[in-house]
Amino acid sequence: MRVVMVGLSHQTAPVELRERVALAGDALSAALDTIGDRYPGVEHVIVSTCNRTELYIARPAHEPPDGDALRALLAEVTGVPIDELTPATIQRENEQALSHLFRVASGLESMVLGEPQILGQLKRSYEEADARGAVGSVLHKVFQDGIAVAKRARHDTGIGEGRVSVGSVAVDYVRQVFDHFDNKTVVCVGAGEMAKLTLRHLTKLAPQRLWVANRSVERARELVEQLASKTDADSPPIGARSLDDLDTLLIEADIVVTSTGATDPVITRSRFKPLLRRRRGRPLVILDIAVPRDVEPTVGSLHDVYLYNIDDLQQVVRQTHDQRSDQIAACESLVREGVRSCLAQIQHRDIGQLIKALRRHMHDMGDAERQRTMRKLENAFPNGDRATIEAALDELTHRMVNKFLHMPLKRLDQRDPDAPMAFYASALRRLFGLEHDDDAPSASPDASRDPAPKPDASATDSADAPPERVEPEHANQTTRGDG
Repeated sequence: MRVVMVGLSHQTAPVELRERVALAGDALSAALDTIGDRYPGVEHVIVSTCNRTELYIARPAHEPPDGDALRALLAEVTGVPIDELTPATIQRENEQALSHLFRVASGLESMVLGEPQILGQLKRSYEEADARGAVGSVLHKVFQDGIAVAKRARHDTGIGEGRVSVGSVAVDYVRQVFDHFDNKTVVCVGAGEMAKLTLRHLTKLAPQRLWVANRSVERARELVEQLASKTDADSPPIGARSLDDLDTLLIEADIVVTSTGATDPVITRSRFKPLLRRRRGRPLVILDIAVPRDVEPTVGSLHDVYLYNIDDLQQVVRQTHDQRSDQIAACESLVREGVRSCLAQIQHRDIGQLIKALRRHMHDMGDAERQRTMRKLENAFPNGDRATIEAALDELTHRMVNKFLHMPLKRLDQRDPDAPMAFYASALRRLFGLEHDDDAPSASPDASRDPAPKPDASATDSADAPPERVEPEHANQTTRGDG
């Protein structure tokens, strides 16, 4: 099985493109179903966050889809032209794909180093795909190991400590405009997880007033209550408002943070420009940390408006990376160890299936030759004992097959982690025409949590083994309905 990743992120694409490729809700579900319908039996997970949209698949070697097909499919489900999408995408396979996923889970690929939200987002993406029957034994193993490595990295290396969230970095921008906050009003548009994390940092600025505006006022009140329960008596008063009051809040606000799930801008130039006169020239800082963006870019060109989007946080992020080189090195070491272990188990499971297919293939060939020779012997010795001749030929066939297979299967059964197992397996598939003959691994989640079965070459270690008749084994085909 090969693991392939195709996607884009904040490192390869600007926010203007990322917001067009982002998939959520019904669009995400439809994309998962489209892949499953187009490529039955191919395991697939889509990870789509504010900073990345990545498609992970697991499929048998030499079978579709390849990287170009995945790019075309991503363009189809997002509506972004392929010639615009392709330059911004990257492709990773096998070890590189696993390494990329483990780094993403650990926060090493995040805009803000070690930010904790990505692990939860990645887990939800995996669970969404699993719920739709899109995950089989390979991606179960890959994502479970990636999540486990990320948890260990955060616990052992401290990569998640310090300035690790988009919200905390966003506050630094506010400090660049205002030197004090005791007379400032802060408005947070949106009541999701990102808004909550950002508000926790904003309360430390001790503004005069803080409002949470949301389409659902009840949801805004719940967030306000959660924040109030974790603040002290000196914290600013926090209130909940409806988005129907947004114009009034934009007039009152000195700082606006937006983080909604809206697909279209919430604050447009045509909406905000008429409010400028009533603001009487007071500067306004708008931090748009949503993807797709909540604020129309042209709002930033209005007088006394300072608009920053999520890509503007890169400068602070680079400083964060420079200051935490030791934590990064320790985290990368854990990722390498985790990838190596995960890939070895997948390869050994894959090789176990290959060995079964190779033995079946060779025995089928031997049986065909045995039958041919049997006919010749019957013609040469018409009065011979058929049962005795068949037993002798059967033993000869199995002894010869076992002798031929002994050395290559012994080589495949080596536990040397540096052995080029993938090369050996690929060569055997091509030489013996086994590209489409491997037993497909089971797609059950429980099976994926057990250690991968080690290939059993013991049957080939002795050419004097009893001549058992090896019947073809039926593969357990991975389907989208397996969970």
